[in-house]
Amino acid sequence: MMDPVQLFTQLHRHLYRRTTTVFVIHCLYTVLLAAYLWLETPRSIFLTWFIIAMFGGIWHWFAGRLTLRYIGKDTLKGGSLTSDIIAAGAAGLGFGFTPLLFPYLSLTTKLAVILMLGVIAAEALPRLSALLPVYAAFLLGLLVPLVSVLALADQELGRNAIPPILLMGISLFYSAHLLHKDLLESLLSRFGLENAAEEDELTHLANRRRFDIGLEQEWFHARRSEQPISLIMVDVDFFKKFNDRYGHQEGDRCLAQVARALSRSVRRATDLVARYGGEEFVIVLSHTTRDDAYALCELMRGAVEKLGIPHLDSTLGRVTISMGGVTLYARENLKAVELVRTADKALYRAKATGRNKVVWYDPVLDENEKA
Repeated sequence: MMDPVQLFTQLHRHLYRRTTTVFVIHCLYTVLLAAYLWLETPRSIFLTWFIIAMFGGIWHWFAGRLTLRYIGKDTLKGGSLTSDIIAAGAAGLGFGFTPLLFPYLSLTTKLAVILMLGVIAAEALPRLSALLPVYAAFLLGLLVPLVSVLALADQELGRNAIPPILLMGISLFYSAHLLHKDLLESLLSRFGLENAAEEDELTHLANRRRFDIGLEQEWFHARRSEQPISLIMVDVDFFKKFNDRYGHQEGDRCLAQVARALSRSVRRATDLVARYGGEEFVIVLSHTTRDDAYALCELMRGAVEKLGIPHLDSTLGRVTISMGGVTLYARENLKAVELVRTADKALYRAKATGRNKVVWYDPVLDENEKA
């Protein structure tokens, strides 16, 4: 079976992906709510609410950054979710305290606040559903104060609004349960029931067998969902010369360092980084556009360059990588192997035009070569 620590780590990758972007969205929601509350709420109460709302978002952002740092150092251990639950609950309560201001608000503003809280709960669902107790804490932080305030209300907007709000909460949590189940199935199928047999011993990445299986699965999912799929081929520049100068032991150490740099650059639990063979690696990115995949390539290329591994037989004096990528929409008349073939062509062009660069597959160049 899949190592529980590995599963725990992958779920956290999914939970805290794009932490800074999530915090920016939190700030935007806070500003939008503030625009409704500013004119109707006493200044001291408004400022208290604003500080609480921002504090919850900062706490959740900090918890995410700290967890990703542990993942990067390979020190994250499975087990307790206490810190994650508390951070998510704080983020939810940051917004959940807003209904306490209802005595100062008009009916229109109250309705706007309720609608915003529903939007915030739905927006967090795809991300926080990686760990259901975490999403439950966020949802309860959002909705418990709202339901409590409405239960005590005796006019305008009161007890009649509670049933649809409870139904919304139950529906959101059920949707989170379904997403969590799909994510687990994807992880278990990707990392395999025979995990040890599908891991490269040197780099601890997926091996060629697991890549072949994972690619076919992602191709099927891409065809069914009509979403783009991207594949990236990676080659360590002048690696044969590196082995000749420094020896095979240093070559193995170099490959292990490059592998860690590549795997740490991905954020989604469903991204697959594998050793393709020798000094070649491959990355499969489901539901990823060309621009997003290209940006990730540049991040990976820079991460390897920053390792600063000396390589006197390279034109740059240090270890670098060349990358070739392709983004396709899966179709009935295409096979998954087409991704590998076209990405390999792009990699060849990257190596032929200077190395240490990212080249994306261009069908126009293919047509010109045939002509």
